[in-house]
Amino acid sequence: MRGPVTKTCERCGQSFECVGYQCWCGAIGITDQQMDWIAARFKDCLCPACLQRVSMGERGPQESSTDQRKR
Repeated sequence: MRGPVTKTCERCGQSFECVGYQCWCGAIGITDQQMDWIAARFKDCLCPACLQRVSMGERGPQESSTDQRKR
C-alpha cells in the first residue's frame, strides 16, 4: 500500500485514513482475543474511535486478568 488510503469503518460508517504497515492502529494495543473478535465480524479496518472502544473493552471481549499479567 502506498500513501494514505481513505477507508470507511465497517462498524459505524465513519471515514478515516489508513497508512498500512505501522499505521496509527498499531499503537492502540489490541489483544489477540480482541483481534480475533474483530476479524470474525469485519472484513476491513475499524476507525480510530471504534478500535479504541474495542481496546478498552467497551465493544467485543474484555481483557482478562490473565492477559493483563502477560504485559
